[in-house]
Amino acid sequence: MNLLLVPLAALCLAPQEIPWKKTWPEALKEAKAQKKLAVLVFFNDGVKDWKRFQGEALKDTMVLGALRKNVCALIDPEGSDEDNKLWQKMGERRPPMTFIFDPDGVLLAEVGTLNPKQYAAAVDAAGPAYFDKIVPAKAALASNPKQADKLAMLGDAYARLGSPAESAKNYEKAADVLAEKGDKAGALKILEGQLDQYYDVKWYPHARGCCKRILDLEPSATSKVGGKAALVQGMAEMEDRKYANAIPILRDAAGKYKDPEIHAKTLVVLGTAHMYGKDTPSALAIFDEIMKKYPDTDQATIAKNFAEKLRK
Repeated sequence: MNLLLVPLAALCLAPQEIPWKKTWPEALKEAKAQKKLAVLVFFNDGVKDWKRFQGEALKDTMVLGALRKNVCALIDPEGSDEDNKLWQKMGERRPPMTFIFDPDGVLLAEVGTLNPKQYAAAVDAAGPAYFDKIVPAKAALASNPKQADKLAMLGDAYARLGSPAESAKNYEKAADVLAEKGDKAGALKILEGQLDQYYDVKWYPHARGCCKRILDLEPSATSKVGGKAALVQGMAEMEDRKYANAIPILRDAAGKYKDPEIHAKTLVVLGTAHMYGKDTPSALAIFDEIMKKYPDTDQATIAKNFAEKLRK
């Protein structure tokens, strides 16, 4: 290689080093010009979590690879007045905190985890969610806003970006479009996909609207998706620590929906609701029922552990 032909900036940059921009306007300008995402990372050498993030995540090859796909700015809130104003605008979140923007400077996602694997996955997911899903879906919807598949695509994309409110809004619109056409099966399919996605990431409270619509459309006691929707409704109340609200929802679900896998999980959560609600006899009765009805399952193991603790 003829070193005289290599740009000086490239010589100064280690193979895995991130070419940080020192100002946010500079990063936004380059992101727009190159049609890339802009990543804003706040740091501060006096913060313990930043030192941990710097020593672990920013030395992880997966994290470095994910960040280098974008235009990145590293900003100290205690730097210039403009840096501090930017930090205040973003909610004064404790460093390290990462914000991901589209090429036009619209906020797409926030990443606060210190775990390198989770951090890399979140940053990596942003590009495909935006360029492969949001951009084509919005382009198609601009000419025809009644395309359920494109609205569901937006719902999926925003879920991948960790934006439950925006995701749920688009999934709801998709179901509305199909419901207006009388396509009950199509609406249920979209809602079922949303429910599975939210269930996997434990977005139980955000799934309330989805669950209600599923139960309105599919009241059959043989419906596995109906049982799952009822279970998630109860889990949403549990997450809010409203155990008295969760118990009747879960009890009714356990009495109606009999799919073995869903039924066992529903009983576990019902027993847990009674346990946290300080109704030990009811909790023990349910845990014993699980062990008898579903032996040699994960749910039976959970029930056994809870029952042993309660009996002690």
